Amino acid sequence: MSTCAVATCSNYHRKTQEKGVVYHVFPVSPNLNKIWILKCKRQGHINVKYARICSDHFRPSDYMDDMKNRLLGLNQKKILNPDAVPSVNLLLQDNGEDISSRNERKRNRSILQEAKIRLK
Repeated sequence: MSTCAVATCSNYHRKTQEKGVVYHVFPVSPNLNKIWILKCKRQGHINVKYARICSDHFRPSDYMDDMKNRLLGLNQKKILNPDAVPSVNLLLQDNGEDISSRNERKRNRSILQEAKIRLK
């Protein structure tokens, strides 16, 4: 059974199966994986092999267009962009600022760009 790894999220598969909530596996990329773990704001260790984050923590722009299923008239799947980062419905920082602020997204984007440059 899938449960969301975000500390304040109470979503799990049985509760949300009728609502269209999807549970995403943690990315393989070490840098992106660290960002996802930080976004969860959990006190203890997260086993990323089994942990999932629900679709309630991603923006619509974080998803790719499922053109194949759309053209075939089938149900479209929620497929995350490879560089998507959870940024919605997360904990607040100590100063009350929402973690999903624009500056945070910019910082995450620059980290990903640096990682892509290093991999080349």
